[in-house]
Amino acid sequence: MDYKYNPAHGGGYGPSRFDRGGDVPRGRFAETGRFGRMLPYLRSLKSFKPGPAELGKVGGPMDGDSPGPRDTTQNNPRIKAGYTFLGQFIDHDLTLDATSTLEQQIDPHATRNFRTPALELDSVYGLGPKVQPYLYEKNNPGRLLLGPDGADVPRNSEGIALIGDPRNDENIVVSQFHRLMLMFHNKVFDDHTDPSMGIQERFEEAQHLVRWHYQWIVVNEFLPRTVGRRAIGRALEHMPFRFTDERGAFMPVEFSVAAYRFGHSQVRPGYLLSAPGAEPVRAAGIFPDVADAPESVGDLRGRRAVPPELRIDWEAFFGPTAQPGKLIDIRISTALLRLPNTVLDPSTAEVGSADATTRSLAARNLQRGLDARLPSGQDVARHFRGVRKLTDAQIWNAVPGGEGPAPLWFYILREAEVLTGGQRLAGVGAQIVARTFAAILEADKASYVVQEPDWQPHLGPVEGRFTVSDLVNFTLGTNLGHEDLQAVETAESRPAGTPQPVPAQ
Repeated sequence: MDYKYNPAHGGGYGPSRFDRGGDVPRGRFAETGRFGRMLPYLRSLKSFKPGPAELGKVGGPMDGDSPGPRDTTQNNPRIKAGYTFLGQFIDHDLTLDATSTLEQQIDPHATRNFRTPALELDSVYGLGPKVQPYLYEKNNPGRLLLGPDGADVPRNSEGIALIGDPRNDENIVVSQFHRLMLMFHNKVFDDHTDPSMGIQERFEEAQHLVRWHYQWIVVNEFLPRTVGRRAIGRALEHMPFRFTDERGAFMPVEFSVAAYRFGHSQVRPGYLLSAPGAEPVRAAGIFPDVADAPESVGDLRGRRAVPPELRIDWEAFFGPTAQPGKLIDIRISTALLRLPNTVLDPSTAEVGSADATTRSLAARNLQRGLDARLPSGQDVARHFRGVRKLTDAQIWNAVPGGEGPAPLWFYILREAEVLTGGQRLAGVGAQIVARTFAAILEADKASYVVQEPDWQPHLGPVEGRFTVSDLVNFTLGTNLGHEDLQAVETAESRPAGTPQPVPAQ
């Protein structure tokens, strides 16, 4: 079974199934959706040169040579490190393909998405307190359950996380963010609902506020940093892509298999866990060397209780003094090109063997694009009007043997590198991501974009502003600084003048 576990964006534990329904007040989709195509009329890419094995190998053109957490050559001034893991959390809220098999070609219309295509936090709320009571406090089922000391997600006696989506325990940064969202809901339930109401009514009101503030962060912070204000603003205003199929919303494979996997390029081999200036300095690797002992304090791999040494100080990940994320480009951290046994089945070919690229996440992504019959990056660029098209020289620069049509995922990474210096997505990548999120928000009749497009968040210190830093401060009582995106946009190519706020619809 392929993809037992998929680090960063775009995957999870393959054998798992998550049927949705139950008593949680939810968006428009009472049932899970399917995968489909945004561009069904474009011809698929059948092969490319060099192939997945060559392009995605250790030491190959996509090898980033593992810049460490303090290396500055790949620092992204626009996107702090925390947004890599926020993007992973969002992905797990939207999509789960539990039937992924690399060896067979994929019919997206026959592939089940076991996650509802809506920003509704079903990965947090699960099926609700009546169907999954173990996610909630026994004596107050309006509150979500935390670990014994509140510093971790709840776990069973074997250390397995009791959460709505086990993929949020893939690594410790994401599991700590999931814990933050549990605490956010509980804070809203305690302090911003009417205690004279019944528990179910208070739960629904808290869930409603949490969902809309979360959607606001996605629309007004995560996406502007990732695709630019203009791309998401125009997608929401003009809706160039809508779900018109009678099946309703679905997850486009151009998004899930290619464009949204840009996050794999953002993953650094290690991260600082403590606030700037804190002593002692705490750091850990995302995937330490295969020979390293698992579950060490220098290892961010999850599926275990979080030791005190690995508890996240969010000032290290969000806000003006946080460590930068990695640039979005074709260079993938070497740690992701030699995935260890704790991630893959131990029978997978060892690094150095003839099939070493089976341990390469890059090679797997490239092969998956072929299996999903995605079109080439050049074909998609020709399709989208107004998108700047890369030349063959730009696409295949420093790639020995590279020529002709390029895989969509590779093209999108190269596009970001060439057009924005790796600071954000551009062109094809920005269009696919922005259009997918806009369509998801429009199709979900419970989203704030549909129900109340002029709605403003009010849980932060400033009316109409709610960032991840505000969420952390509101929930934990900390004092993370607020980083204004406009202050770090000087490198972005845009018309003169102050950027306008993202349109509400």
